[in-house]
Amino acid sequence: MEERTSLVLSALTAAHRELAELIEALRAGRVSVTRQHDLAARLIEAGDLLDEHADRQASAGNGHAGG
Repeated sequence: MEERTSLVLSALTAAHRELAELIEALRAGRVSVTRQHDLAARLIEAGDLLDEHADRQASAGNGHAGG
């Protein structure tokens, strides 16, 4: 696995772990605005990493560019 794939997986895994807790906390009304903004920033970063990863795969034509 290439290093960039590992970075994407790490970012997505970290976001996944925090999402489960955050969802329950939001339902209970226990999440500060700051925490919401912090997680939103990490989700955006993870999304950007995944988007860039997909672009690299598409440009490499390595068979993983499913559209």
